[in-house]
Amino acid sequence: MLTKKLPDSDEERLGILQTILDQEEIIDASDRILSITEFHDLRQFTTSFEATVSVFSQAVENTEKAKNLYDDLFKNAQLYISHFIQVLFLTVIRNEIRTEQLTLYGFPEDNPVLPDLSTEELVLKWGENLMRGESERTYRGGIPLYNPAIAKVKVHYELFKEAIYSLSIYEKNLFRLQKKMDDLREKADNLIFDIWSKVEEKYINYSSEAQTVKFKAYKIQLLYRKGDQLNVFDI
Repeated sequence: MLTKKLPDSDEERLGILQTILDQEEIIDASDRILSITEFHDLRQFTTSFEATVSVFSQAVENTEKAKNLYDDLFKNAQLYISHFIQVLFLTVIRNEIRTEQLTLYGFPEDNPVLPDLSTEELVLKWGENLMRGESERTYRGGIPLYNPAIAKVKVHYELFKEAIYSLSIYEKNLFRLQKKMDDLREKADNLIFDIWSKVEEKYINYSSEAQTVKFKAYKIQLLYRKGDQLNVFDI
C-alpha cells in the first residue's frame, strides 16, 4: 500500500516547498497545480518559514552556549563558596574566630557542617550568607579571611547570578520560538500534503510513467507498506 511520507526535518520541508515553487514557475499555466493566489501565499509562507528556521537555529545555539556558561559558572561558584566555608571552619578550629560568630554566616555554633551546594538556589543562598556574615564580622573589627577573600567569592557569585538571568532570557525566547516553529511545521506539512494530493488528483488518469515524472518534479515521497515491513522511496 502506498501513502505519502511527510518530511522529517525543517531542511527537508524547505527543500520540498522550494521545489514546488520552482516547478510551478517553469511549467505552462495550464499544467500548474496552484492558482496565482495560492502560489503567492506559498511563496510568502516559505520565505517566512525559512527566516524563522534560521532565527530558531540561532536561538538553539545561543541557549546551548548560555547553558554551557551557566554550568561552568555554577561549578566555579560552588568551588569558591565551599572553599571559603572550609577556610572559615579552619579559623574556628584554630581559635582565630570565635565559634559563636559562625551564626553570622548562617551556621549553628555547635557542629557546623559543609552545607549542600548541589542546586542553584542553595549556591545563591550560601553565597549571600557568606557575604553578609563576612561583612558583619569585619565591621565588628574582625580580620578578613583570605585565600579566598570574600571579594573573590562575590565575583564568582555575581557572575553566576548573571548567567542565571541570561540563561532564563534565552530559554524564554527559545520556548516562544519553539511554539511558533511547531505551528509553522504543522502548516508546512499540511501545505505539502494538500499540494501533493492535488498533483495526484490532476494526474490520476495519466500513465504510470507520466505520473512518476510529475511526482518526482514535485518531490512527492511515498511509503510502501508490505506486512510489517516499511520501505521509504522517492518517486
